[in-house]
Amino acid sequence: MGRPPCCDKVGVKKGPWTPEEDLMLVSYIQEHGPGNWRAVPTNTGLMRCSKSCRLRWTNYLRPGIKRGNFTDQEEKLIVHLQALLGNRWAAIASYLPERTDNDIKNYWNTHLKKKLKKMQDAGGNDGGSEGAGAGGVGGGVTKADVRVERGQHRATTGGLDAPREQQQ
Repeated sequence: MGRPPCCDKVGVKKGPWTPEEDLMLVSYIQEHGPGNWRAVPTNTGLMRCSKSCRLRWTNYLRPGIKRGNFTDQEEKLIVHLQALLGNRWAAIASYLPERTDNDIKNYWNTHLKKKLKKMQDAGGNDGGSEGAGAGGVGGGVTKADVRVERGQHRATTGGLDAPREQQQ
């Protein structure tokens, strides 16, 4: 059948989180740790669904998350990895440990994709898919590194990505 819904959607608050809600969520997680997200709204009194609580913690409140502007080096690394990996944002985020996959995906879709298209239209450039890795720019990630990473991922997932590899 599938998983039951995370909440009954009746009386669930939507929209921006308030600082008070953030504080309630952070204090609960500091006391109980992240996990069992279905219990969080009930135990904290938050009128949010469990998925909303989990995403708020993962993408905004978790310690060690870097928010704000991306550096030039981060931009170049994202462009390089996106050329190698495609839109596999979690894999790309593993090379930028302080950034979330959601933050990288949003930055790509709102800034970098347009910036890259302008550069390609202006100079006939290929977007730096190969050049981004030259001279140490791009974090030293090569296609061979990515193939190894894909192979390791395939081994842990039971080969779910195998058809994609055969296309190359």
